[in-house]
Amino acid sequence: MPGSTLELYRSALALRRSLPDLGAGDSVEWLRAPEGVLAFRRGEFVCVANTSGEAVTTPAYGRLLLASGELTEAEGEAKVPADTTVWFTTV
Repeated sequence: MPGSTLELYRSALALRRSLPDLGAGDSVEWLRAPEGVLAFRRGEFVCVANTSGEAVTTPAYGRLLLASGELTEAEGEAKVPADTTVWFTTV
């Protein structure tokens, strides 16, 4: 069913197989982020995980690959809802 957790996981696994920067390795660059948000870059892959109870605004790091919630993008920024993780690619 579209929008289900199962489909989110299937999409994530498919992306992981197709993007080398999601594989094993140790070259992680931690990015500045608001309190309650974990953000890192690995090659052309960027992950933003909002663990806070409120939506936060972060840079839109590139093309959206995957989001566990409804993301709003405008003018180079992304509004990431509470308890949502987003994957971007910079290419």
